[in-house]
Amino acid sequence: MSQPRPKASKLPTSPIRRMRIAARLLRGHHPELAQWLETAVQAHVTQGIDMDHTLGFAGTLGRTPRFDELRTRRNRLLSRALVVLHNDMHTLHFEVQRYLERTPAAQRDRTAPDANWPVARQLIHRANHLGLGLPGTLPGLRKALRHPCKNSNGGC
Repeated sequence: MSQPRPKASKLPTSPIRRMRIAARLLRGHHPELAQWLETAVQAHVTQGIDMDHTLGFAGTLGRTPRFDELRTRRNRLLSRALVVLHNDMHTLHFEVQRYLERTPAAQRDRTAPDANWPVARQLIHRANHLGLGLPGTLPGLRKALRHPCKNSNGGC
């Protein structure tokens, strides 16, 4: 007995035509989003501008939207670790250093953290695994997490 053949896609093979169809489908539900897609495709076709630039994915000054998204995810994970550590920034800094210096590379390279690790270390592992690295200094952590220094004498 033979399996039924999957139906061939009715979408055009051209990514330009697919984008135009997507924009047309969006017009009635989200005109602003449809206009964004249509403008990007038009600029690409008529002016030869790269689609990453027309859609805004190329970023400026070396900062791409992808980088910004990954940094936001990393910082959220580190913020969750900070909460687990009772909002003690010094302890978070210690745990990040401990993870970076004492966790064998083979364990750091794993996709998932060790289930036996404390929750904070699991969150640090997941943050590190996004590929941006971890802030290695206390001021770097404070800046990444926008965590103010609570010490009244100005030192942290």
